[in-house]
Amino acid sequence: MNDNSPHSTGISAVEALLATIMPRGVYRRTQMPLRLGDRSMPEPDIAIVEGSFRDFEKNHPTTATLVVEVSDTTLHFDQSEKLSLYASANVTEYWILDLNSRKLEVYRIPDRSIGRYLQKRILSENDFVSPAFAPGCEISIEDLLPVASSD
Repeated sequence: MNDNSPHSTGISAVEALLATIMPRGVYRRTQMPLRLGDRSMPEPDIAIVEGSFRDFEKNHPTTATLVVEVSDTTLHFDQSEKLSLYASANVTEYWILDLNSRKLEVYRIPDRSIGRYLQKRILSENDFVSPAFAPGCEISIEDLLPVASSD
């Protein structure tokens, strides 16, 4: 977990915007474990999973519809180890919000056999993204990012 303010602001922005478009039948988990194998329990910044919080009283989810990592100091790790882990666990969609480059990396179509995603898009702060679970809803990348510093 990263305790710096831009990272926390990024998580809060993603949470707030996703909350406005989440359909029934999905649940948002913030920095809570996903059980992606016998020895793998990452705690993504945000995970959207099918069901409700009551469905996970005894066991953590084993996959997600969307995982979001807000990245400032962990970009390489998020683009390599975590990407492979999430693709191997059949996470439908994986976003990396890169605070330093002010971009959103969107990965879709996981291929479990190779631990990679078959589709990758890099969006700038002037672009919009529609989550796979809400394809008719557009989110501004700029709205996901902390306000740009003027120094």
